[in-house]
Amino acid sequence: MEEFGVFFLIYLVTMLLTFGFSIAMYVLQALGMYRIANRRGIPNPWLAWIPVLNCWLLGSLSDQYQYVVKGENRAKRKWLLWLNIAKLFLTMAITVLGIAIAGSVLFGGFHNESMILNRIMGPVIGVAGVSLPLAGITLAYAVIYFMALYDVYKSLDPTNAVLYLVLSVLFPVTKPFFLFFNREKDRGMPPRKGYVNTPSEPIEADFEYV
Repeated sequence: MEEFGVFFLIYLVTMLLTFGFSIAMYVLQALGMYRIANRRGIPNPWLAWIPVLNCWLLGSLSDQYQYVVKGENRAKRKWLLWLNIAKLFLTMAITVLGIAIAGSVLFGGFHNESMILNRIMGPVIGVAGVSLPLAGITLAYAVIYFMALYDVYKSLDPTNAVLYLVLSVLFPVTKPFFLFFNREKDRGMPPRKGYVNTPSEPIEADFEYV
């Protein structure tokens, strides 16, 4: 019994440390994104703090970079937002179906395996049917997300953009640090007309963010 208490305490401390670290990384990334968007005149920079919706801000920074540098509007912000929302709803659907399967097995009051299989077959087929589009949407979201992230890195520090992206893909924990510690840089952005970019000068571009 004493050993169980020790293991439970270790588990609890580990969970608290993990939770605290996750919160710290989220805050670090939000601060970096907020500062970059605020300096560059992106509408609603507070979206950096909102889960699910913060991808719109990343896409807006990417779209601004593409427009200012290449004169192109890729609308990554819209793709990221809709794909992220679709991914959220499909994940919730799988969770609900999984709960239905577990509930059927645990509380169904079945007397043999055949009855269990017949009852859970529908939710199992539903999970299988939802999993395939979820995988496709997740892949598409990841590709567009990292393309947008690369644009942001290039706008901040083009010399190290590839390194930042590779490390962000392999070790996601590094991404908040890169965004936060480069939040005052605009080395990849062209200067304003007649000026040299400084942290206090927002990037100006005839660009629609809606």
